[in-house]
Amino acid sequence: MAFPFLGLFIIFLSVAAYYRKRATAQQKKVTEDFWSREDQANQIRRKDISNLPYITIPLEKFPIGISDDEELTDYENDLKNLASRKILNLSHQSNTDLKLAYGPANLPVLSEYDQNYTTLLRNLVAYADCLIKNGFEAEAVPVLEFGISIDSDIRANYTLLAELYREQGNASKIQELINKASSLDSMMRSAILEQLHTLQNA
Repeated sequence: MAFPFLGLFIIFLSVAAYYRKRATAQQKKVTEDFWSREDQANQIRRKDISNLPYITIPLEKFPIGISDDEELTDYENDLKNLASRKILNLSHQSNTDLKLAYGPANLPVLSEYDQNYTTLLRNLVAYADCLIKNGFEAEAVPVLEFGISIDSDIRANYTLLAELYREQGNASKIQELINKASSLDSMMRSAILEQLHTLQNA
């Protein structure tokens, strides 16, 4: 009776070895392709980046100076500082992609511009939240709407705005946020949509 089980065990080991070998070969190819692209990217000459879609912060639409609250003033100063810098959303491009497109010499400055974008998204939500806490709900709306317009994937940007829409009698606008979130290419997409649907149905 042991022979059938031994045969099955040998077959199992053979199949496992086959798939392990195939997985190793696939991983090797992925690694080789990566280093091939990296080598190619490192040969690219510096490209002109002056015409990229830089983000401009519309400070004139924000309630700058509406209050003497120290925390609000700090956020406003941060936004003013960011407004003087170059900002790019490069979140969907790897370093290799950026080097292939614009040359490795531009990578440090492009990384800086992308970091400015990340900082901007966080500051917008923090500023809007502070406005709401200080009783300036209506004034927080354009701040949050700007975050949505530049493809923020911060969940609070969507949920705070959805709550304000509902409080202001504009609950129908939550569907617009759902449509926007549905187009996000982000790990946060599902979580954002789940909360928006909950708020929509509340």
